[in-house]
Amino acid sequence: MLTTHIKLLFYLLITCSYINAFIPYPVIGDGAHTSDSITHTEITQAGFIRCLTRFFYDTRIKPNKKKGNTINEQEYFTKKQTIDDLYKLAYPEYSQAQVELHSLPLKFTLDFVMTEDALVDFNTNTKKLSAAHFDSEAFINGSRRILQLRQIVVNDTRTTNKDLTNARQSLGRLLHTLQDFYSHSNWIEMGKTNINNLIGVKENIGSVAGQNQATCANNGCTKIEKSCTLWERITLRTCPLVYYDCKNNILPQINSQELLTSGYLFNQSNDNYGPLNKPTNVQKCSHGGVIDDSSNVPAIGGINKDANTLILSPHSNLHFKAVDLAIKATEQFLNNLRKDIGDKNFDRLFIINPTQEQHQAASHAVKNGTRFRFFTSFLSVSSKQGDGLLTDLKHWITKRINMIKSILSGFFPDQKKLDIPTYDLSDLQVNVKDVNNFRAAPYIIESRNTGRKKRFIDVLRNRQ
Repeated sequence: MLTTHIKLLFYLLITCSYINAFIPYPVIGDGAHTSDSITHTEITQAGFIRCLTRFFYDTRIKPNKKKGNTINEQEYFTKKQTIDDLYKLAYPEYSQAQVELHSLPLKFTLDFVMTEDALVDFNTNTKKLSAAHFDSEAFINGSRRILQLRQIVVNDTRTTNKDLTNARQSLGRLLHTLQDFYSHSNWIEMGKTNINNLIGVKENIGSVAGQNQATCANNGCTKIEKSCTLWERITLRTCPLVYYDCKNNILPQINSQELLTSGYLFNQSNDNYGPLNKPTNVQKCSHGGVIDDSSNVPAIGGINKDANTLILSPHSNLHFKAVDLAIKATEQFLNNLRKDIGDKNFDRLFIINPTQEQHQAASHAVKNGTRFRFFTSFLSVSSKQGDGLLTDLKHWITKRINMIKSILSGFFPDQKKLDIPTYDLSDLQVNVKDVNNFRAAPYIIESRNTGRKKRFIDVLRNRQ
């Protein structure tokens, strides 16, 4: 068992060296600075649950009121729900076993979409593509990417008997780009508290700062330099740690004029896969973080809100605001997609009401050992507005930390093995040894067993 744990720890460690988006999936442990951050996959699942809440209300619960359904509408939309909770409310005649069976194809489908979302940070065609992340002020290209991928989803789902694998891949990929808008741009720094309704609708999503227009200043950031722990030396691959705490580094006129800007990095690419770097003749904002070398080139610092730590995100104080809008944008995108393709096609896209054949296929997969990569059955969110969503997610972080620790111990209290995601991408041709990948976070899952941790450190030291 110990050998298995060490392999898991080392795999998660080398899989994700750096971050340049909401982190793809979670991190626990000393030196793993993102354990209290919300990930891309969690944003996608939370947004979908809110969308499914509305779908079931419109298609099952509201129509059944005439048949004696006594569900209170206000309570339904304000109470935290898991996907199983929603199925139970939509199909009150089902036993728990029937609910789990009926929802299984949807869970595998959603997990596939979530995986495609995460893979944008690893795929060789997208991890350095600025448009895939709304980096380097690539707002037109990023918006165009979302529209093009959305059209694939719409066309495929409207085609009878069409295999929807490509549609689901496209959906996961576009959701990643959509979500990154809120953590990479200055939308929140402008004072915006609602989502950008033009994304996914039009190519032009707002006025953008000029190519030769300065957007950031040096005097809004405080440089921090500190020595490394062994964990940090291994995971971050740089020592000492040099990073920035930035609060007001975006030029006031950029925000007051509502000009969109986003952070630049070195060694990125444009849509033609030509080189794209941070300019040196004008003070543009950097993405930022301890691994972003461009953050030391004027304007210093950065503006990303990907994680809830300054080591990776100079605007980490705005991380949860970015998460809040990213979830709401995901929800609205899915709601609008449902409206455009219709309930029947939306149902087919996610296999919300599976056929007997789809039931059997999902059950057969479980019997053969197939597990969820990212989907977590006990993630619950409500559809209420205001600060309730962030409260739900902060409570979820504690559950997630305990869940991942249970992976190491092999002990899953009150949970079936299927409910615990693997976080494993090893079979998807992901280059886990690419230490120059900015698009991921350092991963360490730590056991409470300090002896095991010491042995793991020894293993890693020998590999350096």
